[in-house]
Amino acid sequence: MFKVLVSDPIAKEGLERLREAGANIDLQVDVKTGLPKDELLKIVAAYDGLIVRSETKVTAEVIRAATNLKVVARAGVGGDNVDVPAATERGISVVDTPTGNTIAACEQAFTLLLATARKLGQANISMKAGRWDRKQFMGVELAGKTLGIIGLGRIGTELAKRAAAFGMTPVAYDPFVQPAYAEKQGIILTSLDEVYRRADFISVHSPLLPETFHMIGTAAFEKMKPGVRIINAARGGIIDEDALYEALKSGKVAAAGLDVFEKEPVDPESPLVKLENVVAAPHLGASTEEAQVKVAIDAAESVVAALNGELVPNAVNLPGLSSEALAELKPYLNLATKLGRLATSLSDGPISNVEIWTLGNVLPDHARLISMAAQQGLLENQPGLDGPVNLVNARSMAARNGLEVVEKTTTESGPFTGLTISLRVQTGGSASNGDQALQPLGLRVFDGTVINGQPRIVSLNGLMVDVEPSGYMLVSRHIDRPGMIGRVGTALGSYGINIARMEVGRRERAGEAVMILAIDEPVNQAIMEELSKIDGVENLRFVSLGD
Repeated sequence: MFKVLVSDPIAKEGLERLREAGANIDLQVDVKTGLPKDELLKIVAAYDGLIVRSETKVTAEVIRAATNLKVVARAGVGGDNVDVPAATERGISVVDTPTGNTIAACEQAFTLLLATARKLGQANISMKAGRWDRKQFMGVELAGKTLGIIGLGRIGTELAKRAAAFGMTPVAYDPFVQPAYAEKQGIILTSLDEVYRRADFISVHSPLLPETFHMIGTAAFEKMKPGVRIINAARGGIIDEDALYEALKSGKVAAAGLDVFEKEPVDPESPLVKLENVVAAPHLGASTEEAQVKVAIDAAESVVAALNGELVPNAVNLPGLSSEALAELKPYLNLATKLGRLATSLSDGPISNVEIWTLGNVLPDHARLISMAAQQGLLENQPGLDGPVNLVNARSMAARNGLEVVEKTTTESGPFTGLTISLRVQTGGSASNGDQALQPLGLRVFDGTVINGQPRIVSLNGLMVDVEPSGYMLVSRHIDRPGMIGRVGTALGSYGINIARMEVGRRERAGEAVMILAIDEPVNQAIMEELSKIDGVENLRFVSLGD
């Protein structure tokens, strides 16, 4: 039975989704909100999944205590309150819900944009105080202005659409976005300095990372237009609040609309918030009824998927993929893992280094995920690992266990029209062109591709084959001579072992050959020893690749 702890309040629809799933995967859901840290540390080891919002701090200490934890889901965007590196080391998936509050966060940013343009917050306060002062609240129009967007993810893109509808020109900076994507959205992609130089309004939509902390400070304000207006509905800390205060006081920044702050809750005496040209809100970006329902359901579904052993699209500690891209990539990830298992099974001792190639048109994130899947397969059955390996921690486990990994990509497709994955491995020692650096089977290059949606092994050290990588297999190296296949088949039959499929590859007639037999059940060591005595069989290995 799986147990899930919900430690922060989420919409009832999310809890209902968890309980519905419980009918299929034997899931127990416990809702315990407002837990003190020491209480959380006492109970977290009992849970396989954890759902939080922003209140619960999933620190490295909590991660260490959570010995059974497989997934942490945040009902919201970002993982600021989760120690992602610590979770990654433990193979724990960390997921957020970036699509659930996209519209809510976008609309909040646009509301602040309008409020700073027309001084609506200040006018409202003045009216409630009994005053009627139209001249004091002279504003500016959005039409004809340039909106600078820092971070062109989902929210930034949606904001650009709304700005364009108001007659604004959106320009954006995002080092991870391709120009073709921005062009398709009608957005001018440019440098950060150019955004500062051109924009009349600047809206921040970047994650808070070490490299983005105080990214917008005194030096950045100096590059901006006089009278620029600043919006931040992303993360506090991206803007240096002391520098912003001075820019607002001097008039360099005409107004700021702030939904997030470096320290929350904000000090009631904060001089920044008290400025008349600041419109402030207490982190309301996701605070719509619709968004809270969406993020709760998304978090629940992510936890259920992770506990079912599925790859979750919105994992923070994996390359970001849409559900559609993930579905397309899934057979290649399966193939990469199987190639890794095969390489390990056909090696004498631990593999010391590996080149993982992706050949064909592949996005960098896709290639990285394929490499991680291959590393998982290479490490799964290695002795001496300090814990289980999965896709999340495969890279860190490889580094900790001395597996040297080189990731390479090329647009050349190789012998197949689609994407080809190639593992080039060594056991011990240094690289060599001689046979002494090869595996006992003579196999160090493992190639595969996907044909009609099905993973296939297509080459073993240059010997062409066509093998479905699943279930149990016998792999033998032998000399190509008449009767070899028959003798091995007859021997297996005498032990009641059925051959489901067979594939043979050879370099030349009467030369080195490899035979791969898919069999219905595993073989024990005694049978392996008898098969190895067959004249001509130079090396024989049993391989289990799983489903």
